[in-house]
Amino acid sequence: MRARSGFNAVMRPLLDVAEARALVLERVPAPRAETAPLDEAHDRVLASDVLADDDHPPFRRSRVDGYAVRAADAAASGVELPVAFEIPAGSPSAASLPAGAAARIFTGGALPDGADAVVMQEDCAVLDGRPGLDGPPALDGPPALVRIDTSVRAGAFVVPRGHECAAGHVVGRAGQRISSALVGVLGSVGCANVSVARRPRAVVISTGDELVPVDAVPGPGRIRNSNAPALLAALRSFGADATRALHAPDNVGGLRAAIDEALTADVCVLTGGVSVGDYDLVPETLAAAGVERVFHGVRLQPGKPLWFGVRGDTLVFGLPGNPVSALVTATLFARPAIERMLGLPDTPPSVRAVLEGPLAAGTWRRRHDPVRVAWRPDGRLGAWPVAYRGSGDVFGFADADALAIVPPEAPASAIGDEVELVSLRGRLGL
Repeated sequence: MRARSGFNAVMRPLLDVAEARALVLERVPAPRAETAPLDEAHDRVLASDVLADDDHPPFRRSRVDGYAVRAADAAASGVELPVAFEIPAGSPSAASLPAGAAARIFTGGALPDGADAVVMQEDCAVLDGRPGLDGPPALDGPPALVRIDTSVRAGAFVVPRGHECAAGHVVGRAGQRISSALVGVLGSVGCANVSVARRPRAVVISTGDELVPVDAVPGPGRIRNSNAPALLAALRSFGADATRALHAPDNVGGLRAAIDEALTADVCVLTGGVSVGDYDLVPETLAAAGVERVFHGVRLQPGKPLWFGVRGDTLVFGLPGNPVSALVTATLFARPAIERMLGLPDTPPSVRAVLEGPLAAGTWRRRHDPVRVAWRPDGRLGAWPVAYRGSGDVFGFADADALAIVPPEAPASAIGDEVELVSLRGRLGL
């Protein structure tokens, strides 16, 4: 995408990154909830707490295949006990275990009243003439007599009722992203339909007469519209429902039509046309569409011409046209806004890593240099600077996992120095 001219000519104070981020988050509307079937809830965000409907497990159960006994009846090795009955998993006993007897039980089976321990079948011997564990399959039904070849203590191989969680316990918290394990938990407590945060709907508008579709062959002076699919992908990775991209030409009528359509979404992201060149029509057209400007310009490299405003509950981001600038500003500002719209807790915007290559000294604005990250042998995170040729070079930038923060006027950094990173791979998922 092109970089349009003249932003330095704008005589307005520029915000620093933290100030601009705070202004964005101040205007984020509260999360909205909707219901999703459990099998579609993975990676969504819980909108409310979920409580256990019962004790889990709801009965005492056996950890192993073996024999349920009263520990007092098998305190010494070698005791022989008659087998009163059999308890398969899923078939709770209707009878109490008599004193001086055992019950054949299988993994997951409910302990009968009176039993307080389970003996593994490997520690038992069948005494009614049936083959042992290494022989052919036993006859149907439990054996008549079993010898316990180990001493038994109360509670052995028994999972107590409520061992995993008690009834009323919070098993999922509002603002928690639903992992595959949490899907299993929700299923265990009978949560067939889940209250989740509604994904904010986002629309991307790319601007410029020089753009042609990705599947077209560009003519002289034309380029493919790569920003639109890149930004849609980024917005989806942040958690938005982003499927629609519009293209606006370099005229007020076409741009206004696209803006009016996009303002029906929760998040409107424009790319290009936000500086002060002759064809930078986005700020004035947004104003004419009733969008309140919150700020325009950040002490940031790349991404200085960033524009942000609101109309009602719709957040509007005017991103630069250079592809790296667009992705950097989307990561720094649109991502935290979308995460707050999902009810996710705010997280520190950076992590620290050890530099594995030098970084140039800082200038008058905060710089973000692309780096690859990996774990070092000493267990610390390492950051390797990526060779790229500036904010138009999406090819080099595509190798990066994170952005290394170079504060204003910072001295050059050397190998071994610590550096702050902003992840490009989700919520600090380096």
